[in-house]
Amino acid sequence: MATSSIERTGITYAAVCHALVHTLELAYGVVLIAVGNELGVTLLILGVLANVFGLAYGITALPMGALADRVSAPRLLGFASIVMGVAAVAVSLAQGTVALGAGLCVLGVALGVFHPVANAFVSRIATKLGLGFAYMGLGGNLGLAIGPMAIGAVAAALSWRAAYAVMAVPCVVLGVLFLRFRDGDGSSHTAPAHLENAPSSLREYLTPLIAVMVLGALNGLIYRGVVTFLPTHLSTNVHVQGMTADLVLLGGSFTTVALLFGVGGQFLGGWLCDRWRSEWIVLLSTAMTVPALAAVWQLGSFALLGAAALFAVFHFMTQPVFNALIADYTPVVWRGRVFGAYFFGSLVVGSFSATGLGYVAETRGIQDVFLVCAAFAVLATVFSVPLVIWAKRRGRTFRVLGRE
Repeated sequence: MATSSIERTGITYAAVCHALVHTLELAYGVVLIAVGNELGVTLLILGVLANVFGLAYGITALPMGALADRVSAPRLLGFASIVMGVAAVAVSLAQGTVALGAGLCVLGVALGVFHPVANAFVSRIATKLGLGFAYMGLGGNLGLAIGPMAIGAVAAALSWRAAYAVMAVPCVVLGVLFLRFRDGDGSSHTAPAHLENAPSSLREYLTPLIAVMVLGALNGLIYRGVVTFLPTHLSTNVHVQGMTADLVLLGGSFTTVALLFGVGGQFLGGWLCDRWRSEWIVLLSTAMTVPALAAVWQLGSFALLGAAALFAVFHFMTQPVFNALIADYTPVVWRGRVFGAYFFGSLVVGSFSATGLGYVAETRGIQDVFLVCAAFAVLATVFSVPLVIWAKRRGRTFRVLGRE
C-alpha cells in the first residue's frame, strides 16, 4: 500500500468516526425536550445526566491516550466504534433515569476513545499536519452540524429512542472497517517530514503545554454548555412565520444551520496553522468567541442564529490549531499520552458545565447559559496571552510543511 493511500484511507476513516462521535454526542441535547417530557424530569436532572455522560467521555481519554502509544490505533478505534453502536441501542431501550444514565455512561466511555487515539494517529500519518487535522475535523463538524438535524428528524418522525437505535448501524460498520485496516500506524512507510523535527523531551515545551491544557479545559466548559443547551435555546427563540414543526426537529435543524459554519472554521484554522504562528491564531479565535457568545445571549430570532454561526466559526477554528500545537510541543512517542491528558482536561472539566449550566437554565433561564459561556471565553482569551508571549520570546515561526 502506497504512503498516500495509507494517509488518505486512515484520515477518511478517522473523519467518518469523528462525525459519528459528535452526532451521538449532540443527540442528547437535541432530544432533551422529548426525554424530559417522557421521563418527567427537570432541566437540572437532565443536566446531571449530561454531566455523567460528559464525565465518562472525558475520563476515558487519559488511559486511551496511554494505550495509543502502545497499541494499534485502528484496532482501538474499531473496538470503540462497535461499542458506540451497542451503547446507542442500550440508550434507546432505557426505561428510566438510572438506565438512561448507565447507557449514556457506556456511550461516553466509547466516545472518549476517539480524540486521543485519532489525533495521535493522524499526527503520525499526515503529511501536512494542519490540513490533516482539518480534514479529520471536517468529519467532526459535519457530525456536529448535520447530526442534530438528522437526529431531530428521526426523533420527530418516530421517537427519540429510534434516533439512537438508527445510529448503531453505521457505528458497527465503521468498526469492522477499522479492524480490517492494516499498516495505519505509520510503521511501514516513510514518516511525514514534521515527525523528524519533533522535540526530544517534554521538558522543553512544558510551559506552553500547560497553557494549552488550561485553554482546552476552558474551551471544554464552553463547548459542553453550548452543545447541551443550544438546540433548545434556538427552538424556542428563532421563530419562522407560519412554521409549526416539532420543537425537537426545529432545534436540531437550527443547530445544523449554525454549526455548519464550523466546517469553514476548521479549514481556516488548519490552513492558517501550517503558515502562521499558531499561538496568535489561538488568541484571535478565543477573543472573537466572546462577542459571538454575548450576541447569542442577547439577540433573538434570525440574529440569534447568525450569532450562533459566528460562534461556530471561531470556536472550531481553534481545534486543528490546538492539535497541531500539541504535536509541535510533544515527542512522537508521547503524543498519545499528551493528547489523552489534553482531552481528559477538556472533556472532564467541560462535563461539569452541563450540571452547573443546567442549574443556571433552571433558575435564571436558558438564555443566561450563554452569558456564562461568554465569561469562560474571556478567561480563555486571558490565558492565550502568555502562550503568545512565550512564542515571541522563543522566536517560533511556522513553515508550510513543518516547523522551523
